[in-house]
Amino acid sequence: MAVGKKKIIVYTDWITQFKDLTDEEAGKLIKHFFEYVNDLNPKSDRLIELLFNPIKATLKRDLKSWESKQQTNKENGLKGGRPRKEKTQKNPNNPVGLIETQNNPQKGVSDSVSVSVSVNDKKDISVINFDKLLDYINLSFDRQFRTINNKVKQSFKARLKEGYTNEDIKNCIENIKNNKYHIENGYQYCTPEYISRPVTLDKFSKVNSKVAKETSTLDDYASNVMKQVEALKNMNK
Repeated sequence: MAVGKKKIIVYTDWITQFKDLTDEEAGKLIKHFFEYVNDLNPKSDRLIELLFNPIKATLKRDLKSWESKQQTNKENGLKGGRPRKEKTQKNPNNPVGLIETQNNPQKGVSDSVSVSVSVNDKKDISVINFDKLLDYINLSFDRQFRTINNKVKQSFKARLKEGYTNEDIKNCIENIKNNKYHIENGYQYCTPEYISRPVTLDKFSKVNSKVAKETSTLDDYASNVMKQVEALKNMNK
């Protein structure tokens, strides 16, 4: 395993390596597996080594793919972040349609639009398109999140009510993407929930790329985590 890689993919078809083994043999194989992925250079009998070889080949292939992505992330970071796709440039104030603005949604709304917000005046209402936000997060951080759960959706909606804007969300994602700490850690902490936190938006939405790259020491990060914990405690009171 490479330095900084804390996760592995376990494939369901590996059951073929285990299903005909005794409990003792299966235990030896799984122990061999965990020692291998933790770089402990395991030594086992010939049977376990033969059974583990297909698994090892898959792990090495996945590791090579992960290292390639890490190198790409670092190169993009040095260039100021991953190049944006052309469609995100068409409306820089609303990347990939993260927020839809409805003018007086009680009137002139097409049949294809579902309005779930009640209003008493004609003020603009901004509604986050969570499908597009999820796509944008996955694209920015090379992640594969499938959904944004309801709790996180409510958190984003609360940020809008508090005065955060579409531009703040966009800048936050862009500056996190360019942050040295997050680049070196493969964006493993860059979840929708993390982005929805007020302390994250406060830190990354207003800073420029240079500052975002420089605020990446371990001490800085530890201090920020403590602030986030306090913020979450206050939100849950």
